[in-house]
Amino acid sequence: MALERFKAREEIPQAEIDKMKYIPVGKGLAAKFLREANYDLTSEINKYPTEFKEYLIEGAQETLLNNISLPAEEGTIKTNKKSMQGLLEIKKDTQAINDLYIQIEHLFQYYTQTLAQTYRQFKDSFAAKINETVKMMEQRTGTKVKVNPEKQPGFREEWMKYLGRLNNQYEVALAEHKEKLRRII
Repeated sequence: MALERFKAREEIPQAEIDKMKYIPVGKGLAAKFLREANYDLTSEINKYPTEFKEYLIEGAQETLLNNISLPAEEGTIKTNKKSMQGLLEIKKDTQAINDLYIQIEHLFQYYTQTLAQTYRQFKDSFAAKINETVKMMEQRTGTKVKVNPEKQPGFREEWMKYLGRLNNQYEVALAEHKEKLRRII
């Protein structure tokens, strides 16, 4: 019975086996490209036979796209630029990539500006909330009390909620741009 099931199973096409083998290799090549300063992704991909390049590029593309994220810190900005550089190397339609890169850069600029503005507004709003408590403390002690709203209980937790909502809005737009990048040949 087991022998019959074994014989009845479908043979996995060679293309599927190649895909399962070379997509992870492409991901690894892209990861190395992101880590190493002078790594030539195109040269490394070209070391493989032509029939596997499609899978290598598909894997590399996924790693590069996964490393493009909202620029919350300086390291993220560098990784984003390096990822876009990698996409330019592996894609044929560099003009379309450049056009989308400009759009993504605009999105990141808007995000950075909105993040700074939202933080200032949130901090001011939080300070206004605790201001009444500060005034009561000053009246009780008879001395001026200086309070940093960022150091107060609840500030960080509330800010993280605001930040989460802001990030969700921009993540949707970024995901759309990544999907467009994915479709470019």
